[in-house]
Amino acid sequence: MANVTQLIRRQSSRDLHHQRSVDRLELELESRLVTNRDVVSDYGATNHGFEPGSPIPEDEDKIFPGVPGQQGARTEGSDAPESWDSKLQFILATIGYAVGLGNIWRFPYLAQKNGGGAFLIPYAIMLTFLGLPLFYMELALGQRMRKGSLGSWKQISPYLGGVGIAAAVVSFLVALYYNTVIAWCLYYLFQSFQSPLPWSDCPHAVGVVENNATAVTLARECDMAGPTQYFWYRDTLIITDDINTMGELNWKIVGCMAIAWFLIYICIMKGIVASGKV
Repeated sequence: MANVTQLIRRQSSRDLHHQRSVDRLELELESRLVTNRDVVSDYGATNHGFEPGSPIPEDEDKIFPGVPGQQGARTEGSDAPESWDSKLQFILATIGYAVGLGNIWRFPYLAQKNGGGAFLIPYAIMLTFLGLPLFYMELALGQRMRKGSLGSWKQISPYLGGVGIAAAVVSFLVALYYNTVIAWCLYYLFQSFQSPLPWSDCPHAVGVVENNATAVTLARECDMAGPTQYFWYRDTLIITDDINTMGELNWKIVGCMAIAWFLIYICIMKGIVASGKV
């Protein structure tokens, strides 16, 4: 009789331990699983954590950022990458990236210098088989990875991180001399509000001749080079006689350069959303 009682107790203990292990496993699954109402709407109906209409856990927005219960959208304050407001902004930003000062004023000069129309034949071949594929590849990488040049190439391969660094250095050097050109353009813009235009005529030099008589003549250098060249070299750039002479700091161009960099900051301070609108 004692043996039978002992056997019953042992069996009850096993069932109790089994039930506890099942409950523990159920709790672990409940904490790990995420509800997916789109696939199985009534999954775990006996469990209050999975009942339809139950409040959404706080961590669900971190797993599926965006609209509650939706995957792939973006919530305020999340680290999801920015996106364009419209296709028009993307097209305008792409055109602004692809078309620059080199396309407008440098290309006609190079075409004329290297054969005119004959230069367009190798140019069209290289543009078709090299330029456009590289341009499309760069756009595709940016859209797919949503990172800068350093992060994109490093994600492709750790050994290609130097390509991203080189791209950043080249962009910095291009920005330096492009902003210098923009500063010159701003200076001409400010000077264009004068009437008459300062480059429309040569400045006059006042000289003293015999018998204390004064004579007004054109500046000899301007008379030889022309008023536009004289204004460019002597008023805008204030160049010196040779490269070994430093000269004074051109504060007018320094101020225009500060305005140019401020405009660049306005374009990029809020990412691609602001740049597309600008």
